[in-house]
Amino acid sequence: MTWNVFITDLDMEHTELERAELATIGAHLTRVQCLSEDDVIHKCQRADALMVQWAPITRRVIDHLPNLKAISRYGIGYDMIDVKAAAERGIPVCNVPDYCTEEVATHAFTLLLASARKLIPLAASTAAGSWSVLDVARPVHRLGGQVLGLVGGGRIGRQLAAMAGSCGLQVIIHDPYAEHAGTKASGSYVSWEALLSRSDFISIHCPLNDETAGMFNHDAFQKMKPNAVLINTSRGGVVDTEALIAALRNGTIGGAAIDVLADEPPQPGTLPSNTPNLIVTPHAAWYSEEALDALQQGTARAIVDLYCSKLPASVVNGIKRIQVALEGQCSLLDL
Repeated sequence: MTWNVFITDLDMEHTELERAELATIGAHLTRVQCLSEDDVIHKCQRADALMVQWAPITRRVIDHLPNLKAISRYGIGYDMIDVKAAAERGIPVCNVPDYCTEEVATHAFTLLLASARKLIPLAASTAAGSWSVLDVARPVHRLGGQVLGLVGGGRIGRQLAAMAGSCGLQVIIHDPYAEHAGTKASGSYVSWEALLSRSDFISIHCPLNDETAGMFNHDAFQKMKPNAVLINTSRGGVVDTEALIAALRNGTIGGAAIDVLADEPPQPGTLPSNTPNLIVTPHAAWYSEEALDALQQGTARAIVDLYCSKLPASVVNGIKRIQVALEGQCSLLDL
């Protein structure tokens, strides 16, 4: 039986790569643009499979799509999908965990370098007609010997650790699930308290879930070094934005370089202007042309694999029949 596959929402203009993948199983692809639960329920009623970017796939949505057999996420994180509700229906939820590993690690390291070398205030000062270093950037310290703390030791954390080590940074990692991850990032594994108190830079590479939501809050910032820089290329909800802005304004921490926010795009006035110790990029860390192709192909390929009763590259919810087939090799989200 041919599957009806629905793209619930998508920022990208073209879907030729998805159509080429799905053509191998004769699937019928429909692209819609859903912003709410009701949109998904009404527009995707015939769906055998969903390909999801940001649309909310809640328990209510899953309960109201009677033919639904598979969900595939355009991306790594899947906090917009109720994976527990999907598992209860026997619906695998897939993601594409490695499509932009190099890109995100590179972006995070670029933000670290830009913060360490004070590139933003120096460039702004020069553009304004000044030609000064010490008056604008002081103090700047060499990277060698400074400490980079990673929150999460998965794929991206491992690649960033390698980049940081090449510049002489000491890497420490907080990851309570590292023992189950199979491979670890290169560095010393430490407690949450130790990571906060020892790091000159902290880079976030963990999923957004009940454990991590708002973990960087007023209390966490108080425990960080006053010169520390927070880097976030993971999920905006891991950081309490109001607490971060207060910490920057009060000098509680030295700076922040963030690519993600809890609410995107931010409402006017959410972020302070003319703040030299804050760098914000528009959720761009994932992007390269190569990563974009891999994302679109990988999202569709998971649907093809499930249709063909093959094991997809990544299934993120615990469904017994999938786990048995994997014989322990099924990877949960590995950031």
